[in-house]
Amino acid sequence: MKGKLILDAFLTFFFILGSVAVSTAAAVISVDSNGGENYSSIQEAINNAQEGDTILVNPGIYKENVKVDKKISILANSSSEAPGKRTYVLGTVSDEDVFYVNSNNVTIDGFFISGVSSGGEEYEVGIYLEGVENCSLSNNALIMNDVGISLAGAKGNYLVNNLVSLGYQGIALENSEENTLLGNLVLTNDKGILLYNSANNTLMNNTADSNMKGVSLETSDMNSLMSNTISKNEYGIFSLMSESNVLFNNSLYLNGVGLYFNDSSDNTVYMNDFFNHINAEDDGTNFWNISSTGNYWEKYSGEDANGDRIGDTPYVINETTGSKDYMPLMNETSSYEVSENESEVDGNETFVTN
Repeated sequence: MKGKLILDAFLTFFFILGSVAVSTAAAVISVDSNGGENYSSIQEAINNAQEGDTILVNPGIYKENVKVDKKISILANSSSEAPGKRTYVLGTVSDEDVFYVNSNNVTIDGFFISGVSSGGEEYEVGIYLEGVENCSLSNNALIMNDVGISLAGAKGNYLVNNLVSLGYQGIALENSEENTLLGNLVLTNDKGILLYNSANNTLMNNTADSNMKGVSLETSDMNSLMSNTISKNEYGIFSLMSESNVLFNNSLYLNGVGLYFNDSSDNTVYMNDFFNHINAEDDGTNFWNISSTGNYWEKYSGEDANGDRIGDTPYVINETTGSKDYMPLMNETSSYEVSENESEVDGNETFVTN
C-alpha cells in the first residue's frame, strides 16, 4: 500500500509538471494595425508576451516607440505581404529610440524603421541594444534616424543584411565586443559604420557607400574587417588611435582617401584592392603586407620580372614613417589565390619590413 501511495504521488507530480510545461510553451502572437489579430500595437503584444514567444507583425504602419525587455522574437510577417506592402515602425517621441532593447536573446527582423529627431544633443536611434548579448537584427531598413543601429556595452550580437541610410551614424558600436556585422548596406550617412572603444568585432561582406567615412575605427583594437566593399566615401576606412586590427580582402574604390591611419599602429593590411584618389595615408607604424602577399594598388608602377605576381619594388605609403607595402600584388586580389594558411594572420606569421 505504501509503495502504491508513493507511485501515485510521483505520477501526480509529473502530471502537474507536464501541465506547467504545456502552459508555458512558446506562443505566436499576432499584431495587426487594423485590429484584426491579437493586438493592434507591437508594445501591447510585448507587454503581454512570455519569455520565448514570437510576435508576428502584419504589414501596416505602427506609430510607436517600442521597449523590449524580455527574450522574444519580433518578426515582420512577410508571408502575408501583398506586393509593395511593408511593415513600418515610425517613432512618435522626439529623440526617443524607435526600438530600445535591454534583454538578451531578442530578434528583430524585416521592419522599415524611422524615428523623430529634434536636432538636439540626444541622438534618436532606430534600434538600440544596451548591455545585451546574443540578439539578432536582420533584414531591417533603417532610414532617416540619427543613428540607425547602436550597440552600447553589447557582446556577441548579430547584425545581418540591414539597410541603414540618411543618418548621422549608420551602425555604431560603443564599448562593445565580439559582435558580427555581416552583409549590411550603409549609404549616405556621416559615419557609415563606427566602432568606438570596441574590440574583437567582425565586419564581413558589408557595403559602405557614399558616406563621409565608410568605416571609422576610433580607439578600437583587434577587430577584423574582411571582404567589405567600401566606395565613394570621403574616407573609405578611417582609423584613429586604434591598434592590432586586421584588414583583409576588402575592396576600396573611388574614395577620396581609401585608408587613413591617424595615430594608429600595429594594424595589418593585406590582400585589399585600392583604387582611389589617394589610396592610403599612414602617420603611424602599420603592416601593409604579410610574408607572402601585400595589396593590389591601382597606381603601382613597379615591375614583376620573375612573374610571381609580386612587385619587385615596394609601394610607398609614407616615406617619412617608413610605411610601405613590400609585397605589392600585380593582379587584383579578387583573382589572387592563396592557400588556407595565408588567409589568416596568426602568432607565427612573419611580416616583411625591409
